[in-house]
Parts: sequence; structure tokens; C-alpha cells
Amino acid sequence: MSDFVPRQTDSATDVLEVAPIEETAKAPKAIVGKSPGQLAWFRLKQDRTARSTIWVLGFFVFIAVFADVIEWIYGIGPTVNSPDLLDTTGQPLGYLGGIDFTTDNPSGHIHILGVMPATGWDVFMQFVYGARTSLIIALLATVISVIIGIFIGTLAGYFGGWIDQALSWFTDYMLAFPFVLMAIAVIPILNTRLEDETGYVTVYERVATIIVVFSLFGWMYTARLVRGQVISLREREYVEAARAAGANSWHIMFRQILPNLWAPILVTFSLSLPATVTAEAALSFLGIGVQQPTPDWGRMINDSLLYMRSDFMYLVIPGVSIWALVLSFNLFSDALRDALDPKSSR
Repeated sequence: MSDFVPRQTDSATDVLEVAPIEETAKAPKAIVGKSPGQLAWFRLKQDRTARSTIWVLGFFVFIAVFADVIEWIYGIGPTVNSPDLLDTTGQPLGYLGGIDFTTDNPSGHIHILGVMPATGWDVFMQFVYGARTSLIIALLATVISVIIGIFIGTLAGYFGGWIDQALSWFTDYMLAFPFVLMAIAVIPILNTRLEDETGYVTVYERVATIIVVFSLFGWMYTARLVRGQVISLREREYVEAARAAGANSWHIMFRQILPNLWAPILVTFSLSLPATVTAEAALSFLGIGVQQPTPDWGRMINDSLLYMRSDFMYLVIPGVSIWALVLSFNLFSDALRDALDPKSSR
């Protein structure tokens, strides 16, 4: 008979082995902090209005960026004449301006938004390339004007004194000019200087002229906003610390103060963009902006006035497009402002 010897267990060792496991299980999870940008993006994603407008704006940006690809898939360009689709008076054949989703027509192409009276150009491709024209002009003009406003506003707010007085006076002086009247007066003069021997001005020169005029007369509100923000930030502790460390004024302005102004600048940019879209369409409507054959929504509205009764779809399509784009920008700007500054909605 063999002797049975029970195994001796060391209770202290077992406690030491179990204790780390229990401590790990009971340890609280680390709290991960979020930057102001991450918090703003989270609030923006929770906003239904912002999500809806992002889809609308994304649609317009998509067709503007991929207009050439859309033309290749669609099979017809924006300025391809289709006289066989018009009657003897220049009116589109068929219903609602010649809308046709089949290729069973003299042009052999579909026309999902119809064709233009008198020329037979496809309205859908005019719409697509018109979005590119409006967004390119509005984006470039807004970016340049915001940069000018940031520079002038930062200088005026930081240095103060006679520099602030001179720049503020210049800003008020520029604000006194009525923008529309100045654009009507300046753009034709600039285009006259750019004409060649035959009196022709290229499309790029016309677009550049509009962008320059918009930039020269669109920076003032940004400058006033940035000036006020810089005045409130130039005496902060981190600015004083930078001065004590020997940083020069340019470093303090554009490396210390300006990064803290991205939120109001972003809101200002998003508000200025739809205003520029509307102004560009208004100038083209008046015959001062982009000219044929370059597609443009404002000029489409101007051309459609002669056919309001016989072909109202020709007026509805560019009008609704401008309305939808500007409204989406404005709603997105409000949502962005609330996301960047939640207290503003209270």
C-alpha cells in the first residue's frame, strides 16, 4: 500500500498570481482626449442638415471635377449643335424642351434635360460644365480674397497704432464701393485692354478678370473679422511667452496667433463662397461675365428669358441649380459654425 501525500499549495503564491489579473481587469480604460478639430467633426457628423448638404455639395463638386469623364460617357459635348432637334422657329421638338431618354432621334444621343432653343446644345452638358465654371471662379476668387483679408487683418490687429488706423481706413474706403457697380464698370475695361487685334478675349482671360475683380473687392469682411480676433489674442500668455523667447513679429502673427483663428476663418470662407457663386451668375446674366460658348448658369438664365413661355425648363434647370448650390452652402456654413462654436446656437 502506497502512502498518499497531499500536495502542499502556497496560498501566498496563488494570491500573487491572481492579483495582477484582477488588477488588470479592474483597471479603468484610458481616456483618449480629442482635439478641437475632432470634436467639431464629430458634431458636424451628428448634424442632419450638415450631412444632407454635404451630399448635395458633393454632387456638384463631383460633376464639376469629372465633367470630361461625364462627357465621354454621355457621348456628346456641351456645344455640339443639333439643328435637327429644333423646329422651323428654333424651338426644341418634343416635350419639356426636347427631353429624350432614348437615342431614337435625329442626333442619335439621349438628352435627359432637353436641348437649348436656337442652338440645339444639350442642356445637361451645359449644366455640368456650368457647374465647373461657377465653382472654379467662386473657389479661386474666395481663396484669394480670404488670403488678402487674413494678411491685412493680421497686420492691423497685431501692430495697432497708425498701421491699424491706416489699414482700417483703407478697408472702410474699399467697403464704400458698391461691388456690383464696380464690377460692371471695371470688367469691361479690363477685357478691352486684353483684346487682340480682332477684339477677341480668350476664355481664360475673361475668367481671370472676374477672379481678380472679385478678389480685390471681396477681402474686406474677412480683414475686419481677423483684425478683431487678433486684437483679442495678441495679449495672451502664449504670445507673451513667444516674445520673451525672442520670436519676431512675423513668427508670432503667423505661427502663434493665426493657427488659433482657423475656426472663424473657415466659417467666413464657407459663407463667402455662395455669395461669390451668386455674384458670378449675376454678372454673366448681365452679359459681363463669361460669354458663349463657355457654359455658365447665369448666362443660361439670361438666354432662357426669350423662351420662358415656350420652353420653361430651360429657365428652371439653371435657376434651380444656383438655388440648390447656394442654399446648400449657406446651410452647411450654419452647421459648420455651430460645430466649431457650440455656444453660438444657444
